[in-house]
Amino acid sequence: MIATLACVGRHARWVLAGGSVAAMFLPDISAFLRPALPALVSMVLALAMARIDLGATAHAALRPARLARLVAIAALLMPGTAILYGTLGRLISPDTGAVLIYLAAAPPIASGAGLCFLLGYNARLAIEITVTATLLTPILGPLAVGLMLPEATGLSPLALATDLAAMVFGGILGAIVLRYGIGPDRIARNAPVFDGCAALAMLLFVFPLFDKVLALIVAAPLTAAYVLILCVVFNIGANILTQRILATRLPKADAGAAGIVMGNRT
Repeated sequence: MIATLACVGRHARWVLAGGSVAAMFLPDISAFLRPALPALVSMVLALAMARIDLGATAHAALRPARLARLVAIAALLMPGTAILYGTLGRLISPDTGAVLIYLAAAPPIASGAGLCFLLGYNARLAIEITVTATLLTPILGPLAVGLMLPEATGLSPLALATDLAAMVFGGILGAIVLRYGIGPDRIARNAPVFDGCAALAMLLFVFPLFDKVLALIVAAPLTAAYVLILCVVFNIGANILTQRILATRLPKADAGAAGIVMGNRT
């Protein structure tokens, strides 16, 4: 089992890519896992956070200057990009603008830190930004949507706060259990094994997201192709552009983490 997980970890990119395609063709599994999505989010966060020193990370993140910087980054990530993406999208069509506003109003995806571990980027920075932005989503998400789509149905800050806090703190609790149950030294020595666990967890996390997607693609292939183009531009494109902009200002690992959290939204 350990050897298998290590092998998965060494080939995680291909496992994730192939598994994501396979998820579209396994709708029954996607539908079955859909109710478990919040727990899967917590699990993905836990596997990433178990690999860092949580105490030191929290202590550093809660310093006033660092905390202010993280809040500013969250504001740039959500209301800031909602204004930019919405403006660009409306040049194409109102529907495109609305889709991109909701994309920008979302925090970084839970698996971002796991992706950073696989790619050699600063996973600790990704975790700090992801947790901060996620906890601020009940404020920043409705603000972003309200600024750009005042006619839209309002998001419930209380419901968002309850659900997102449960997922984040579930991940923190899971990380504490893993870190102290297995031991930080043993976790560090078995990085490929944890990469394999993270890859499989991220794959499970992806399956519920593909619930009914294949049916939508078959029903409207041209719309699906258009959405695919938007995804490439605003995920991969935003990721690469962010890394290029920050490459001369930050170490490569930090710029890479910034690209991951910019392009990969919940």
